[in-house]
Amino acid sequence: MRKVPLRNKKVALKSGKKILSRKSLVVSIKKAVRITQLGDGFARFTFAPVTIPAFSSRNYTVNGNSYNIISGSWFLTGTQQGYLLNNYSSGESTWFFTAWNPSNVARSAYYVVIAKLKP
Repeated sequence: MRKVPLRNKKVALKSGKKILSRKSLVVSIKKAVRITQLGDGFARFTFAPVTIPAFSSRNYTVNGNSYNIISGSWFLTGTQQGYLLNNYSSGESTWFFTAWNPSNVARSAYYVVIAKLKP
């Protein structure tokens, strides 16, 4: 196995295998492109799509700031298989996703969180 060092990426190159890479993104809930007020301090925050290259994964962390994040959801474009490896709360105001794109084409991932305004 020959290792190729790259900035902000871990890449392993094997003969006859695909290139695998992982990248992390951290966003604030303030960067949501669409906010839907649900009432009683609850809101749904939709974020700009993230491109996931072929045969790679993306870590995506949402910081809630003045909101407690309650739930997170996602979807990938296209009809090929795609997997969410992680989808959990890593604190009162932080939600963590890891999406894996096993297809041979780049795809967009959309992330949505539901949060409640902190008292």
